[in-house]
Amino acid sequence: MAVPQSDSSRRRLLRWGSWFAVANAALLALVALRYLWYYSALGPSAAWLYAVVAFAGHMFLLAYLPFLVLLVPVIVLLPRPRVVLPLAVLLAAVVLSFLVLDSLVFAENRYHLSALTASLLAPSTWAFVALYFVVGLAIEAMLAGWVWRRTAHAPRLRIGRYVAVGAVLCILASHVVHDFAEAHYYMPVTALTRYLPLYFPRGDKGLVRLGLVNRTRAREGGVVAALGRPPGGALNYPRSPLRCKPPSPLLNVVLVVVDAMRADALRADVAPRLAALAADAIRFDTHYSGGNSSRSGMFSLFYGIPATYWDAFASLGRSPVLMDLFQQYGYQLGLFASQPIYRAVALDRTALARIPNLRLQTHAPEPGSSATDRVLTDEWLDWLERRDPARPFFGFLYYDAAVAIEPPDNYPSIVPVAPGARKQARQYARYLTAVHYVDSLVGRVLDDLGRRGLLDRTVIVVTSDHGMEFDENGLGFTGHGTAFSEAQMRTPLLIRWPGRPPGRIARRTSHNDVAPTLVTGVFGCTNPPADYASGHSLFSGEQWEWLIATSYADYALLEAERVTIVYPAGYEIRDRDYRLIEHPTLPRESLRAALGEMSRFYQP
Repeated sequence: MAVPQSDSSRRRLLRWGSWFAVANAALLALVALRYLWYYSALGPSAAWLYAVVAFAGHMFLLAYLPFLVLLVPVIVLLPRPRVVLPLAVLLAAVVLSFLVLDSLVFAENRYHLSALTASLLAPSTWAFVALYFVVGLAIEAMLAGWVWRRTAHAPRLRIGRYVAVGAVLCILASHVVHDFAEAHYYMPVTALTRYLPLYFPRGDKGLVRLGLVNRTRAREGGVVAALGRPPGGALNYPRSPLRCKPPSPLLNVVLVVVDAMRADALRADVAPRLAALAADAIRFDTHYSGGNSSRSGMFSLFYGIPATYWDAFASLGRSPVLMDLFQQYGYQLGLFASQPIYRAVALDRTALARIPNLRLQTHAPEPGSSATDRVLTDEWLDWLERRDPARPFFGFLYYDAAVAIEPPDNYPSIVPVAPGARKQARQYARYLTAVHYVDSLVGRVLDDLGRRGLLDRTVIVVTSDHGMEFDENGLGFTGHGTAFSEAQMRTPLLIRWPGRPPGRIARRTSHNDVAPTLVTGVFGCTNPPADYASGHSLFSGEQWEWLIATSYADYALLEAERVTIVYPAGYEIRDRDYRLIEHPTLPRESLRAALGEMSRFYQP
């Protein structure tokens, strides 16, 4: 029985398309070797075997996905070489040109191409891109013709199957190894992720959840190994060695973070103990977090730089200079978090990465954040009692009940709720009640410091990692991590500093300013803050004109009157009330400066 001509054409085109994709994977790998060159700055290690396998699998994906998604349907519906081959050449040239351009952008700035960065490229750059595309078309046309001739007949040896199996095994193996490495805090493997464009390996630590890896033991092994390595070969952080001469005696520092406490929640009826502290402290009335999520907010708080660096610092386990100084000068570390610090915020991989025997979570006899917040406070008070009084200490208390909107069951509501009130109004009332509850716990901490006579020797910082929204502007944004609005970005900031008079500061400040304030004020470091931070000392009188804020996948440029939100595939601009501007002008100068700040701490 004769095979229909169309079926024969489809088989020939599918065979050709598969081999054309394989040939393109090799071509893309040749261009992408530049990424591995920069990865090599991390030094030799066993991770290179993973890097080669992951690199090969990823290049195969970049080359093969356009074939599967676009060419296969065309071949099935219209199996004509005159249609399929030119389309394939065009797609391959686009992918090749993108990779060439991305490799150049990464070489210059250490970030990958996006819709926003593409819009900021100079006209001369686009002229070169057009040239790359024309050259790419020529190369791909020759490659397509060569493969077409080589695949005229089905090969006797089914080598294509072995190539496909090998590529799939590379992809699967890279994800399994990455999962294993992340669970074991093996940084040379996890560091590869940021070097490859569009590379998203598994990162959910499934081995830990399945009980195959003991998190505490694995982390201690990873931390001990990290302590023996120089901090971050791919990073230029700090940009210069710190020059410090701390005053004697050293001041204690207590940092209290109330997760998701809005700036406007700092009032006497909601947070009476903190409102009382504000009268005896310096209150910053226009203070912004570095993000709308816990991970980015805490990163900016400890490091003082944009959380767009989070992946690079987390993958290398690079701690902030602030924590390095606490350890260098022999501070006792009382670190207490209500929720496990290895979850989304991942302090175990960033701010607290190089601290041995780290307390990973708080255990309470009852379920719920209000219970763990209470236990956290009790354990802090016990730790303070048992510390060595001859040495300074750094206390970190991270409360969770407000973001969980979870006051104790028997805790009286502080806000009346009208019958039939909408859901967000009920949630807001419960949220304020949770803030009131956490405020009472912070009050115990403050009372205890006073009872021990420590207030005159202790810097007290109270803030939040981000705000919380309840659809106040009617645009549908609720919670946190959903918008870069005032409600989600504004946080309270109180600093009680021995020897400094209380007061109120109206200028714009940010979490990027907190670390420089402590580094200069507590440790007497004389470096300009630009050596290790994006902000300034809170006592310098400086305010930001623009601020980089991040979420988990997006980031934004905050200016006084507008917000530019950058998504992986585009951007939008909103006004001060977070309403879309229909015909905005892209703030090119500020964006270029922001992009420079987001690459300044990478090795050139």
